[in-house]
Amino acid sequence: MEQQRRGSTQGLKRKLAVVGAVAAMGVVGTMGAAEAATPAGPTVLAKYNVDFTTGATTGAAAQRVRVIHCEVRFIGDHGGIPHKSGHVHGTINVRTGVTCTQPLRMIRGKVGLFSNRGTKIKAFGSTGSRTAKGNAALVCRTGRYHGEVAATLYAPPGYTPPVATVGKKTRTVSIHC
Repeated sequence: MEQQRRGSTQGLKRKLAVVGAVAAMGVVGTMGAAEAATPAGPTVLAKYNVDFTTGATTGAAAQRVRVIHCEVRFIGDHGGIPHKSGHVHGTINVRTGVTCTQPLRMIRGKVGLFSNRGTKIKAFGSTGSRTAKGNAALVCRTGRYHGEVAATLYAPPGYTPPVATVGKKTRTVSIHC
């Protein structure tokens, strides 16, 4: 179990590092979203949202373009920052969700709650749906907390890009228990 937890932590950290590096390059302007593809993997965008398209994007045929817009977000007050749970007394949690305008083939993500007192990473996902939600929680211990999410989105056949990765991070907050 410890080996599995360590592998999940490393995988999320690796995925979030790629998303963060591409986001930094996108902010500086050295790489456009179309160039942000990993050599042998899915497209990694510098944003927390993505548009999947089908059909022509220019000319008269552009009117027939179909678009699926997806975005990842944190759920709750104050931008979804980590907070004391209102449902499970004595815990700190962070909630996240992916929402798309139409169903995707698959949504697979991981949400992490990180603090100077511990870490919890949970997988979430859905198949053939337009949404997926995730939650990570830790026992309440006074400390500094932040949440991170990375999700891989698989578009329906005929849409471009076929696979995209989105990610987001909350600001760090101090919580007293």
